[in-house]
Amino acid sequence: MAILIVLTIQGWTGDFTNLFATFPSGSFGSFPLNVFSALGASGALPLYHGLEGLFLGGFSLIVLGLSIRSKKRSIILCAILALSAIFSAMIGGVLFVLSNFQNNAFSAQMGGSFIGAYAFYFMELYFTKTSQFCGEN
Repeated sequence: MAILIVLTIQGWTGDFTNLFATFPSGSFGSFPLNVFSALGASGALPLYHGLEGLFLGGFSLIVLGLSIRSKKRSIILCAILALSAIFSAMIGGVLFVLSNFQNNAFSAQMGGSFIGAYAFYFMELYFTKTSQFCGEN
């Protein structure tokens, strides 16, 4: 449940950033430090959005570790697919910043990957709850 809450906040900050942030012009150079300087130049919310994305990457690894302990394939598969979606969103975000905020395909990659991660974590929650109610281990 906690990762769904954090993902929801990430979605809101991403939408707000997409609609209202003023992105700086010019090139920001190489990865990774310049990505955060570019986000910081855009304002506090885009910087927060990027840092929360890093947090979600780590959080997703923790969820995967806990899911593996369940030994139920549907739960593990959902965790792997959600983690993949989170990393796809992170890659899209970095590439969007490195494109000087110009390539909207990378922005769309973030949004689509967010929807995928959200769906897979809901499915994982469903499989976790149904296995508890059905007496499965």
